[in-house]
Amino acid sequence: MKYLGIARTENGRIVMPDAFNEGAPGRTYEAVEIGGEILLLAGPLDRQRLARVDELARQSIHDHRSSLEDLAR
Repeated sequence: MKYLGIARTENGRIVMPDAFNEGAPGRTYEAVEIGGEILLLAGPLDRQRLARVDELARQSIHDHRSSLEDLAR
């Protein structure tokens, strides 16, 4: 996993951190909301992959809830 920085909203658009610009130009991502958390994933997603992402993300959020809440402060 690589931490890219903090994304923010400006005028209704999500602005990604500068480190995000190091990726391949024109690359697309799928935005997925799971349990109130937003994940960006390299697309395209099929139903089976999306179900697996959902399962793993929910488990990870559950396992690390206290750490995530501390980071959000």
